[in-house]
Amino acid sequence: MEKLWTTSEVARVLGITEVDVEGLVRQGKLTGYKLGGQFLRFRPGQVEALKGAVAFRPYVGKPAARGPGAWRHQVRDFFYFYDFYLVSAAFLAVLVIYLIAAG
Repeated sequence: MEKLWTTSEVARVLGITEVDVEGLVRQGKLTGYKLGGQFLRFRPGQVEALKGAVAFRPYVGKPAARGPGAWRHQVRDFFYFYDFYLVSAAFLAVLVIYLIAAG
C-alpha cells in the first residue's frame, strides 16, 4: 500500500503554503482524501503529476524582523493579529468585575 502524503509534505514538494494546497483541493486541481473525517492526505503520484503540469510560484514569506528594533515589529504584529481577542478579553474582564461589584 502506498504511503499518502500530508498537506505539509505536499506544500513542501510543490513549494507553496499549506493554505495554497487546500485551495488546490477546493478548486478541484488536486484530489485530497480525508482520513478520520478531517485529515487530508494525498497520493504522491497525483502530486507529482500536478507539479509537472503546473508551474508554481514559490512562497516567499515576510522576512523576520531583525536587529535592535525587532521586538517592536513583533509586538505590533501580535496586536495586529490578536486585537479582536484582546478587546474581547478586556470587555469580559470589565463585565465580570462590574457583575461582582454589583452583586
